[in-house]
Amino acid sequence: MNTVFLLSPAYCGGRRANILLNPKSAAVTTRELRAGQLSLGRAFAFMSGLYFRGKLSYAERFGAPLVITPTRGLQDPSQPFSLAMLREFAVGDVSLDNAEYRSALERDVTMLAERLGRSGQVVLLGSVASGKYVDILLPILGHRLRYPTSFIGRGDMSRGGLLLRSAASGEELAYQALTAGVRPRGPRPPKLDPATRVAVSWSHESNGRGSADRSVVEPALRSAGAAGAERLDPVVDCRLRPRPRVHRRPRS
Repeated sequence: MNTVFLLSPAYCGGRRANILLNPKSAAVTTRELRAGQLSLGRAFAFMSGLYFRGKLSYAERFGAPLVITPTRGLQDPSQPFSLAMLREFAVGDVSLDNAEYRSALERDVTMLAERLGRSGQVVLLGSVASGKYVDILLPILGHRLRYPTSFIGRGDMSRGGLLLRSAASGEELAYQALTAGVRPRGPRPPKLDPATRVAVSWSHESNGRGSADRSVVEPALRSAGAAGAERLDPVVDCRLRPRPRVHRRPRS
């Protein structure tokens, strides 16, 4: 392993989690969950939206992804996701004060550090402004723990859009090592160019009647077979494409 990406978890106590818990929901994702066919990565992508989709797509494109969970340490995003896990994660607190969260993450990161060797790196795709991840990871990983410098100053939606653009274009972001006691901060960067927006396929979340949830981004055209695209298909079909210009009539 050369680069391992650690993905911060989705919130499992929100509106989209309730959709998964609803036995009357017609969403394809809900049906997959009850049939035992839903993966952790797809479940978190459904609950989190653009940000987690971007993290997972990017990590699968450029390295090996592992998901930080509230109670079970690091987990492979391809592992099966169950209703029991959803309920467990919903009440799990991602906090340094939560002994269950902290001990499980310390255990798995210690094993990861041993397997990674001295030449590998771990890139945190999550918040570095607080200690809930960094204060656990840094003492174990040291100089091997890095973060994308372009994350600084961006909100979650902007980070998700940036990661999807990078995954689609094949251009990896720059990373920087984290330092103990230092919280990277900086000014808000310019907004992402809308002309290079990456469209995301929500087909696996449709309700089976042809309608899809379009609350974050519009459905995508199919990927044109870019390198690594087959690894992204279960979560996202994306490519860079210009947005059509809308010409408005001048007011009379």
